[in-house]
Amino acid sequence: MKSAHGPPDDKRLRNSHVMVDDNGSIVAVYRKAHLFDIDVKDGPRLKESDTCIPGNQIVPPVHTPVGNVGLAICYDVRFPEMSVVLAQQGAHILTFPSAFTQITGSAHWEVLLRCRAIENQCYVIAAAQTGQHNVKRRSYGHAMIVDPWGCVIAQCSEGNDVCVAEIDLGYLNKVRQQMPVMNHKRNDLYGKLNSCPKL
Repeated sequence: MKSAHGPPDDKRLRNSHVMVDDNGSIVAVYRKAHLFDIDVKDGPRLKESDTCIPGNQIVPPVHTPVGNVGLAICYDVRFPEMSVVLAQQGAHILTFPSAFTQITGSAHWEVLLRCRAIENQCYVIAAAQTGQHNVKRRSYGHAMIVDPWGCVIAQCSEGNDVCVAEIDLGYLNKVRQQMPVMNHKRNDLYGKLNSCPKL
């Protein structure tokens, strides 16, 4: 696939989140929009844009038997507008498959995931790469599931674990009814973010 952000011979990949249904059919593909580019003096240099092309759209939530699933990837969690758009489009569950670094993960991982759950009153499911990849790179791990109230209801250790949790849409609706945040938004002041134009 040719890049809209590079020359025609661009060989970079697209970091993609693929949703596959129970028949094995691909029902949605989201291309990561926010690329993790850091170059700290005397510190780490991680430039995802060296190897990846940024996506240019938010994919509407996918209807599934457990609820409407919003697709995002890793660094996208730091941009709350994206989660707001997905929630306003009907997401019950926000997903963030990730490979957070050890440093950023230990400082921000749980806080960011709980924030996205609380402010959008959604479940958040965040699979997480873990372990030492090479001399300079270690992923934090700690995959987790957060409920719409912001409680961590399942979490893995730093090793290779699997965690599961029940998605209760009745509970989600109760949280939204008892604290109707969506109804209190002042869109007249800051606009509504539910449109998803291509960049």
